[in-house]
Amino acid sequence: MAGEHSRTAFVLADGGSLRAVQIGMPLALTEAGLRPDFVIGSSVGALNAAHFAGAPDLAGVKQLAQIWCGLRRADIFPLSPSGLLEVVRGSGSIVDPSQLRRVLEAHLSFARIEERACPCM
Repeated sequence: MAGEHSRTAFVLADGGSLRAVQIGMPLALTEAGLRPDFVIGSSVGALNAAHFAGAPDLAGVKQLAQIWCGLRRADIFPLSPSGLLEVVRGSGSIVDPSQLRRVLEAHLSFARIEERACPCM
């Protein structure tokens, strides 16, 4: 329709085990010259979307791929017998989120979502 503006979004879905593989979509689109008006993600896709929102260009996507290739499960989700015991007792969780927080703080280019270069939901 006349007067309407189209908007482009990159949508990065869940897929914990596909975390690095998922980077192929924004890589291909960015290489093709597409730039989103905003990015959306859920679960691990939200982590990828947040990183992309801070560096919405080819270099940012390549950096994200390198980050995922360098991480191991224990870097983000360290399992421990004490965590399992707390779950059995009903007083905690299996995974301590502090490792994930450290990874995010080390790799995101912004501290607050309002500071990102591209809108992110």
